[in-house]
Order: sequence, then structure tokens, then C-alpha cells
Amino acid sequence: MEVVADVTNDDDCHRLVTDTIKTFKKLDILVNNAGRGIVLSIGNGDILDKYELIMNTNLRSVVWLTHLCVEHLEKTKGNIVNVSSAALDMFTKCVALELGPKGIRANVINSGLVKTEALGISLNLTKEKCDQLYVKKAEKCPIGRVGEPLDVTKAVFYLASDDASFVTGSNFVVDGGAQYV
Repeated sequence: MEVVADVTNDDDCHRLVTDTIKTFKKLDILVNNAGRGIVLSIGNGDILDKYELIMNTNLRSVVWLTHLCVEHLEKTKGNIVNVSSAALDMFTKCVALELGPKGIRANVINSGLVKTEALGISLNLTKEKCDQLYVKKAEKCPIGRVGEPLDVTKAVFYLASDDASFVTGSNFVVDGGAQYV
């Protein structure tokens, strides 16, 4: 099932959850993975509009979707996995404390640079410039490469699995060691 939704639109989020429940009759995992970044000077006249756009995508939508999903996740003893921004790190810890007694685990993934279209869009770079940046960053990464989407996907699968049944409130780092350089 595919549902196209704008996570900054409350009605779209509600429809996303409702359609999921109608189709699957339950909800086992909520993965909040929408994110947006903008390079902008503090002196830019549109700074508050851009700030609201980023916060609505990266944080507000996560709070709203989590709120909408809690009752369904409680029934399945489900999981929440957030793909991080700094604000999500603290939100995840707070939600893990609140929802743990309901049997819901919540964790956050802190990923390093991952090869997606988002970098080019955020920085307004051509594919060639993005590829050059990936090569440059890979040279500085201890394991010699930047992340692939599958690297983060595997971390989500782990955190949502029974293998991680005693893991909640954690910041799970998936960055190839980049945080240490």
C-alpha cells in the first residue's frame, strides 16, 4: 500500500494513519523519516518562514504522527523509530519514558551523510557536485565511504525487531564512524 502525504499537513497525516489501519487492521511501527534542510543566512528576510517550514517537517510532524499512532501502537506493543534531528533526540527520550509502560519502544537513529537526493536539493547542487562531495566525505570517514539508504533501513529494521526488545530511548548512531573525525 502506498499513501502519498505531506507530513506538514495535519489532515494528510490523519489520512495516512487511518488508511494504514483500514488496510492492515493494526500498526506495528511508526518510522518518522521525513526531513528537510535549508542553507540560509541569519540575515535572510525569509528566515522565520524557512524556520517554520523546517520545524513543521522535521519536528512538528513527528509529534503529530506520534500522537495519532500511540493508541494503535499500544495495541500491538509497537515501536517508534525516528530518523534524527537534534530536537528529535530529546523528543524520543521523553516519549520512550512516557510510552515504555504502555509497551511501546521509541528510539532515534542519528545517521551520517547518506547518498540521497536531499543533499543536492538542500544545497542546490548538481549531481556531479554531490558526487564530488560524497567522495570527499568518504575519504574522511573511518570506514572509507558515506552511507547508503540501506544502511539506515537495516538500522530501522533492527530497532523495530524483537532483537532490540530491551532497547528504548537510545540514540543509535549509523555514520560509519564519522562522528569521531
